Amino acid sequence: MFERARKLIFLLVGFFVFSGFLMLADSAQAANSVVRGQAYWGNKGYIYFSCTDDVIGNRFDEVANLNGGTRYVAPAALLFHFYAEPCDKFVHGVEINTSNIFLGKAWNPSMGYISFEYDGVNAPPDYDFAAAHCPTCSTGTNCIACYDESDQSVYGYARIEYNGDWIKLNSTSSVPVKLQSNDLDPVLPGYSVSSGDFVGTASAGSFNDISFNCESEDYPGLGTCDTRQYKVYVKNLRLGRLSAPNWSYSSACTGNALQAVLRWGKLSGTQTAYEVIVNDSNVMSTTSGAFVCWSEKVNNPSATQYIISNSNPYCGNRLQYGTAYYWWIRAYDEENNPTEWYQYVSNSIADTDQNLDGNAMTFQTFKHEFPNPFFSWAPLEVMTGTTTTFTSDSYAYLTANPQLPVSCEPGRCSYFWTTTDADATIYATTSAVTGINFFTATNTRVTLSVTDAEGYVCSSSSPEFRVNYDLPIWHEIKAQ
Repeated sequence: MFERARKLIFLLVGFFVFSGFLMLADSAQAANSVVRGQAYWGNKGYIYFSCTDDVIGNRFDEVANLNGGTRYVAPAALLFHFYAEPCDKFVHGVEINTSNIFLGKAWNPSMGYISFEYDGVNAPPDYDFAAAHCPTCSTGTNCIACYDESDQSVYGYARIEYNGDWIKLNSTSSVPVKLQSNDLDPVLPGYSVSSGDFVGTASAGSFNDISFNCESEDYPGLGTCDTRQYKVYVKNLRLGRLSAPNWSYSSACTGNALQAVLRWGKLSGTQTAYEVIVNDSNVMSTTSGAFVCWSEKVNNPSATQYIISNSNPYCGNRLQYGTAYYWWIRAYDEENNPTEWYQYVSNSIADTDQNLDGNAMTFQTFKHEFPNPFFSWAPLEVMTGTTTTFTSDSYAYLTANPQLPVSCEPGRCSYFWTTTDADATIYATTSAVTGINFFTATNTRVTLSVTDAEGYVCSSSSPEFRVNYDLPIWHEIKAQ
């Protein structure tokens, strides 16, 4: 249950030196998602998800809280105001823990507390949602409501403590309650919804439905935000969807193979800056000489990726070919408060490095540079009905010297020739030298793909060239 007052006391033991600090990779503790804002409950008013946002008393100087709207003239500042300071004596709040289970209580002036967690006595009407969306949600985990990141939806129930009625969060309304945690996959396309925002409507039985965002209140209408501004949202800055190395064969062919793109997504809150650490051991450190790359604090509110290479001065030429790396990130919110450190833990065979070491906590750099396919042809003027010879002049690289190009001797490279002219005949598609016969006068290209002994493959295409008709051979014949 959400405690009446949560007090956190941090004891920091350690030493600091000018060159940096040393931390174990698992030293950071993930924070819960703090739910803020208010939902609209028709004639019952607003449901407040944190005592910080409570409206207690009449607050005459806030026009939005006046029954008479703008017709009421606010009293002078010296006159009596009935008012209670939020979270002074009346403490409540809702959070989502790291298992995506809701905790705590919201509050409504008409109906009182609305609980989002099991009280040990009153079980919800069902757990039909749990198996498919929240396998750990049960009375054993004090769960009656949960969040499924895969479809960004909220499932389960909340309980009105006053009368014991249940509020169904995954209702059958046009927009059930959702929490957007991925701006690349909006839960309400075309509407002003950001990561961390709730949308949708919950069913409160015989009472009015409960709307979690003015943007979705009359969906598919334009929303009601011009009439009343409200939403439920996650306040604190949280990150997720860490990925690496995001450096494909095609990227390595056109650029530097010794490179990686570290990406993350903002789940909620406001990012103003970020900080990235990369190391070849599972130790997160900014002590000089004890890390591979350290970005330091980078002020960039919109950044979602960080590129590491030996041309990056914050990597100091320390990246190595064929090496596994760990990485961490933290971000800073609008008050310059850092998040906890998030560690990359999701490498798989679907990633561009194919998780060659089988360790989900690392990504791997390529073993050497990728092959350079080059070729020439003769004669330069290509004619129909004749054979044009195409010759590979390609280079490859070896693990022993990953940046030194060597010739594609037999065993080092394999070849594959193609052309955009479907009617042409390629006599040896997998040889270093081949002949191609074009039968149609047309514009065409020829492409050579070279695969090295490691399986790295790159392709190179000729400029588009014109295949012309060969001129006929004329013979003079004397008249008889």
